[in-house]
Amino acid sequence: MPTIDTATDPAMPDLLWIGYHPRAMAPLVALIAIVSVVVWTGRWYLDDFSQLADVLGGWAMFGLAWGVWPALVVLFLYRTVTFTYRLTNRAVYVDFGPLFLPVAPVLLSELDLVVVGGWWLPRQLGVGYVELRAGERVLRLKGVPSPDSFAERIRAMKNATKPTA
Repeated sequence: MPTIDTATDPAMPDLLWIGYHPRAMAPLVALIAIVSVVVWTGRWYLDDFSQLADVLGGWAMFGLAWGVWPALVVLFLYRTVTFTYRLTNRAVYVDFGPLFLPVAPVLLSELDLVVVGGWWLPRQLGVGYVELRAGERVLRLKGVPSPDSFAERIRAMKNATKPTA
């Protein structure tokens, strides 16, 4: 893994810092909301589900539907607070927080391809992913706001740092 000592190299200015955008969780929130509504109202129109609710008890079914929401809030807070993506004039630094192993920087000189993508709904909300490919290494940056412009900044910086012959 390549390492760059930024403490002793003042020539690496921060060009752009971004992080996981909250709108990236919109599809998950929508899915959980739909499932929750089905569970909360299913007793009136799903006979088999209603019998299951009678066996397990109404509170257990409602508890399951409500129990997903605190986990979603924790996931939302973790991603929006800890996921950071930093572009310098030589590398892209990625930090996924304390629950993940450290990620080595992606050197712009080794970067082969920058790909932008995402599901339909998050893309409509202005978020997506940026995938960095350097040789065999593939690193996907999730929840990037304006992923096209971030990818373009990476490409522009890569082209600016190419050695001239």
